[in-house]
Amino acid sequence: MQPDLEQSEPSSPGDRPLPKGLKLRLAASRLIKRSSAPGTGNVIALPFNKIAKLDVPANEIAAMEFVRANTTIPVPKIVDIYDKQPNGSAHIVMTQLPGTALSDALPNMGPTQVAAAARDLANYLAQLRRLAPQHSKASTPIVGGASGGSGLDHRLGPRPWGPFCTIADFHTYTRFGEPLDDWTHEPAVMDVHGKPEGAYQVRFAHADLVPPNILVDPKEGKITGIIDWEFGGWYPEYWEYTKMHYGGVRPRWEQWFAAISKEEGIEKYEAERKAEEVIWLRAGPFGYV
Repeated sequence: MQPDLEQSEPSSPGDRPLPKGLKLRLAASRLIKRSSAPGTGNVIALPFNKIAKLDVPANEIAAMEFVRANTTIPVPKIVDIYDKQPNGSAHIVMTQLPGTALSDALPNMGPTQVAAAARDLANYLAQLRRLAPQHSKASTPIVGGASGGSGLDHRLGPRPWGPFCTIADFHTYTRFGEPLDDWTHEPAVMDVHGKPEGAYQVRFAHADLVPPNILVDPKEGKITGIIDWEFGGWYPEYWEYTKMHYGGVRPRWEQWFAAISKEEGIEKYEAERKAEEVIWLRAGPFGYV
C-alpha cells in the first residue's frame, strides 16, 4: 500500500526499540510537510523519496530482491535493512515508486488506459512465470516461499505453511488435510485436484495482485510499480489468477477485471477459480486457524 505520510512514530512489536539510525530517519520525515495518503501503520514516508516499512517478513524481503534482480517489473529497491531478527524479519528502507494505487486511479481512467494497464500486467506476469527457482536443483520446484522455505498467503490463514514437495501435497493442505475422496460431492474440486501430477507447473507468483498493490500512471495507463510482496513465492500455475479474484470482484473494480478477462496475454484458469471458490466458502474465516 502507499504510505501514510503523517503519523506518530510507530513502535516495534514487543516494545523492541527501533535502531538509532532508523529513528533519526523517521524524525526527519516528520520535519517535512507532505500531504497525507492512505497507508498502513508500519509504512512511513521518508525524505528523498524513500519509504520505511517496519517488521517486514523474511519472505517479502526475499521476494522483492529476487524479482527485482531477475525481471524488469518495477519493484521497490531495498536500500537499507535494520534490526534483522533470527526469523529473518527486519525493518527496511526502500525506494518510493511513482504512481497512484490502481484502486484509487480507476474512477479517473478510461477504457483505453485500463486496457493498457492490463497489457502491462500481462507482460509482468509472463516474466514471473519464466523465473527459475534458485533454491532447488529438482526439475520441478517445491511449492512454498520465495526462497524455498515456508510460504505465507492470507488465503491459507495467518500462519506459514509448507513447503510442499508436490502440488498434490499442497492441494491436500488447501483441503484442510482431507483426502480427495471426501470431496466427491464437489465436482469442481475433484476435477482440479484430481488431475495427475505434472498437469500443473509450479510458477512464481506475487499472490496478491489486487488493485491496491498495483501502482499506475492514470493518464497513460502504465503500471509504475507492484508492491506488497509478502505472499510472493512458488505456487501452482493457476494461483496468481485465482488469487486476483479471491473474495469476489468488488463493484468498483469491475472495469479492471473486465480488462483482465479481455487481455489475451493473461492466461485464464476458470475451472481452477471455480474449485477455489468452493474451498473458500468451506474454509470461511477460520478454516486454517
